[in-house]
Amino acid sequence: MITRLLIALGNEVRKGMRFAWSERLQILVELPMFGAFIVLLGPLLGHGRQIVSGGVEWSLDSATTSIMVVWFVPFTFFYMQVVKMFWRLLSEIQAGTIEQVYLSPLPSWLVAAAGRVVAALVETMFVAAGTYAIVSAFVPIRLNWNAAALLPAVMVMVAGVGVSLIVAGATLVWKRIQLVNDAVLLMVMLFSASAVPLIDVPGWWATASHYFPLTDAVGSLYKAMLTDQSVTAPWGLGGLVPLLVVPIGYLAAGILAFNLGESVAKRRGTLGRY
Repeated sequence: MITRLLIALGNEVRKGMRFAWSERLQILVELPMFGAFIVLLGPLLGHGRQIVSGGVEWSLDSATTSIMVVWFVPFTFFYMQVVKMFWRLLSEIQAGTIEQVYLSPLPSWLVAAAGRVVAALVETMFVAAGTYAIVSAFVPIRLNWNAAALLPAVMVMVAGVGVSLIVAGATLVWKRIQLVNDAVLLMVMLFSASAVPLIDVPGWWATASHYFPLTDAVGSLYKAMLTDQSVTAPWGLGGLVPLLVVPIGYLAAGILAFNLGESVAKRRGTLGRY
């Protein structure tokens, strides 16, 4: 039984990697834009007053750019996981192959997640390496690589899988939800930015940001890689309690949403109908 489960899991991972390989040209085209985003935006963050007064001096700063990288790479994984999960699931619905999920001995939500998360991780590593190379050609990036960053990195993956399953469950029912998907990613990006000390946000924004999937993980990565602060402090931005509770909560909600969406689509007879 364990062998069958491992074979099924391996097949889904291999399938996800084939999808990722088929999109290699798209990623290569997007890669320079990721680097340009950090290089061009980094010098402007934290200079709102100077921009308003017209007296900003555009210059590359190593500290600011390093913080941007710590925020941008986790969001890249989140983006890859959620967006590609949506498009892959939609393509299988359009092709009429979605029912193959139920030939596996694994739970359907695990099949959907396993087929995407490894590919998203590989794609993110490639994009992160390429972005790092592009940005470091213009300005030094100084990060303190250490084992303390592993926990928030894992929580980023857990949160990404959870949100992608919520999106997948909605896709099974309503299919055309691309605009909703994009709106969710935009909100996550904006609120996670409050985890880095480059943007001043109102108090309500800072409070609400704890309920979004990436904020505390990014805050914990910032503490681990750019400061001497402990990542085991229980509360505050990047605190251990929200770092663990929020992603696990999103994963649980994702499993529930996927099963609910699947049940509704089966009852309506629209699981494989676009």
